[in-house]
Amino acid sequence: MDTNLKSKIFVMVINVIIFIAVLACLIPMLHVASISLSSNAAILSRRVFIWPVDINMDAYKVVLSDRSMIGSLLFTVRLTIIHTILCMLMTILAAYPLSKSNLKGRNFFLLLIVITMFFSGGMIPDYLLIKNLNLLNNFWALVLPGLISAFNMIVLRTFFSSLPDSLEESALIDGASYLTILVRIVLPLSLPVLAT
Repeated sequence: MDTNLKSKIFVMVINVIIFIAVLACLIPMLHVASISLSSNAAILSRRVFIWPVDINMDAYKVVLSDRSMIGSLLFTVRLTIIHTILCMLMTILAAYPLSKSNLKGRNFFLLLIVITMFFSGGMIPDYLLIKNLNLLNNFWALVLPGLISAFNMIVLRTFFSSLPDSLEESALIDGASYLTILVRIVLPLSLPVLAT
């Protein structure tokens, strides 16, 4: 068989597999959305699959009229925004120094960080830590424990290490501080990995 034909068949098989995977993810979401938009009679008679039957918006009216639900949604949005910003900040501030080959103890710190990826204290020590920090029933109990991801930090450190040293050296010669170099040179070049 011709290699060009083999590659076309391979691409077609991969496309079919990806299409099946997309359907496997999309159909359950469409099913739940169609149930939320269908009448109770249609749901109980099992007539709803992907498309809504006897469209009914009562469920959305009930949910949106409940003040606690709106408060919960706003709390989730606030938590997501604050956690994302702080997590990015902490990850950048950990990854940038660890990307420098002249940092003393760099390998030791990296080893400690990698160990946390495989071993954790568990749920009870996490609870005791939150309790001893007086963070029970507090917004910050949801933010602080997961403030830095070891995996994301290693990915970002690897990207920072791949940037040419000449950029930083020329900025240092021009009188820039390391913080200026990070903010004005390194981070603008790192937008793709930061988005990841």
